Amino acid sequence: MNKRSRRKGRWHRRAPAALLAAVVVAAVLAAVTGAARSLPGMRVLPGGHWVYNSVLQAAFHLDGGTAAIDAQAPVPGDQGSQVVQGDTSGYVVGDQRITRFGKSDLSAGPSVRPPSGEIPAGVETAGGPYLVYRQAGQIVRLGEPPATISAGGPVGTPVATPDGTVWLFRTGSGLLCRLDKGADRVSSCPVALPSGHGGGLTLVGDQPHFVDTTDSTVHSVAGGRLGDGVAMGLPPAKELRAAANDVSGRVPLLDPQAHRLYLVDPSPKPAKPVTVPLPAGQYDGPVAGGSVVALVDRAAGTLYTFDATGKQSDAKPVPPGPSRLSRGEDARIYVDGGQGTHVLAVGKDGKVADVPVVPPPAGKPDQPVPNQPVPNQPVPPQPNAPPQPNAPPVEQRGVTDGRSAPPDRNAGNGPRHEPQSQKPPPKEKPQPPAVPASPPGAPSNVSASGGEGSATVSWGAAASNRAAVTSYEIKWAGGSKTVGGGTRQATISGLRNGTRYTFTVTASNKAGTGPGASASATPASAASAPGLTVTRSGGDGASLSWTQPDLGGGSLVHYEVSGTGLGTKNVGGTSTEYSGLAAGRSYTFTVRAVTRTPDGETRTGAASSKTLRIPARSVKISQGGPTTSDKCHENCAKVNVTVSGFPPDSEVSIQLTSDSTENVQTERTRTNASGSVFYDKLDYDRPGQKIWVTVTASDGTSTTSNTITWE
Repeated sequence: MNKRSRRKGRWHRRAPAALLAAVVVAAVLAAVTGAARSLPGMRVLPGGHWVYNSVLQAAFHLDGGTAAIDAQAPVPGDQGSQVVQGDTSGYVVGDQRITRFGKSDLSAGPSVRPPSGEIPAGVETAGGPYLVYRQAGQIVRLGEPPATISAGGPVGTPVATPDGTVWLFRTGSGLLCRLDKGADRVSSCPVALPSGHGGGLTLVGDQPHFVDTTDSTVHSVAGGRLGDGVAMGLPPAKELRAAANDVSGRVPLLDPQAHRLYLVDPSPKPAKPVTVPLPAGQYDGPVAGGSVVALVDRAAGTLYTFDATGKQSDAKPVPPGPSRLSRGEDARIYVDGGQGTHVLAVGKDGKVADVPVVPPPAGKPDQPVPNQPVPNQPVPPQPNAPPQPNAPPVEQRGVTDGRSAPPDRNAGNGPRHEPQSQKPPPKEKPQPPAVPASPPGAPSNVSASGGEGSATVSWGAAASNRAAVTSYEIKWAGGSKTVGGGTRQATISGLRNGTRYTFTVTASNKAGTGPGASASATPASAASAPGLTVTRSGGDGASLSWTQPDLGGGSLVHYEVSGTGLGTKNVGGTSTEYSGLAAGRSYTFTVRAVTRTPDGETRTGAASSKTLRIPARSVKISQGGPTTSDKCHENCAKVNVTVSGFPPDSEVSIQLTSDSTENVQTERTRTNASGSVFYDKLDYDRPGQKIWVTVTASDGTSTTSNTITWE
């Protein structure tokens, strides 16, 4: 028989222990994710930008319109944390914990551990906010109902429409997927890209678009299908990065390899793209807000802003340490410093304001300071309060509390002696407790590039978290490598060409090892030298042919062919021709294979070279031995003709001429493989006459011999 307890006139079964535990967990999740209601009567701060100052261990609210700090919420957090916000709550997101705070009461709730140590992309939209862990393929919804959702694999940078739909690009499968507002799983993946195509999502207005970097097109995404591609007018480049939003109807694209910013028109009849050359550097972005687009050059430590025509609006140094470039809930652009002590706020005109992240002045309506009097207002007396030092004397006249005032002992007896006020010694300010060291943050800006049987891995400094970084460790399938805390690059050798490796870098200090950040690369070598053959073609040409070399795990882009003084041309096949070469000169021809690695890097292979001399044309005659013919009898002898430098294996005509006869005799013969021939079929018999021959090649060009006097 079940035990029962009676409460408020109704009978209830006792709750099982598992159910009680689930209720407790749900209560904690509700507290962290903001399911608890805000206190009635308290004002929620308007949309703007929140930044986490890890030095002061507090989240600060920045009003983008005034570029002023107007509120703060003390929240424990990790070094380099970011803040995302929903309607009533904000969330301090670090690599070790996520902590909610109320935007109305500015108080912090409990913390939970994130599903991954990587830095997520924050999405502030209806039904959110969301944290998208792109490499891990995990989505955390911090709004109601809270949920952790699988993206189905690694994804690119997400975009969100105003109705709360989050769009994701599954980079491994080439699918465009949507997560509807309130859904606890990916709602659908209605679009499949052509095989091998890549790129990224963006919003034009409120409509999602896909930028295909494989064929340099942009497509609208509507009705569960990919719209017709609009040519962007740019060369295909795998490295192109699209902003998550348009700028005045144009899609901002960054080519980090060519150091160019493009503003592309995605309309069906597009205008010519705007090209903005950039200084050489290492760029984050682009990020668009309204009519402004922004980039951060990490190498130069500079924020650049541009308008929708590509004209530069401003350039300002970024705060020290790793910075974060983002678009706020108010559609303005912000750059948070590494520790959150400074913020660069970009105005609607593109001008940049540097805002120190410090507590707002006391008395601000959104920043209540407890137990502090309002300036210039009297302080009401407090019951049983001790005398205030340095307070002005109060004359004892009349009744103050219902009792008679004590008599003045000095009245009529000379001058009064006022008691001297004693100032208490100043109190020492209590020092805040020292914050203990914690493991480092994840290394920033991890990248990898493949070499011949090797890969080079680079990274930025990890946040030290109050203890110097002593080492970095690089791990990959099949090995690991540890380097010193001051090292920012390592070369991994002994890898297999054509195999893709993922390298994860972690930092360690005396407090332990922090979370990792990853990048992938595919080792590949440059192509070997082609087998080159060069022969003469025609009288003044060269014919080149070659065999395809070992491409080193890459794919052929073209062959790069050059000749002495002839420039360079790109050839798709394995042969080419040159003509109009100068006689008597030597030409060296060189062929290299240009390949593209599986990671999209271009490599120029080893060279194969051959030299060909184009000989000068020469015709020489001499009087040969005696002979006879039908028209040549007395004093008849052969005319010896030596021909060289003519087109090989081709027919030539030899015309004999004398002082008295323009065309004594014409014969035809063929040159050998070297363009030479010796011909002795002509004869002559008139002593004292000067004779010579003219040799005409198949291309119509003629060469005249020397002149001799017949004996």
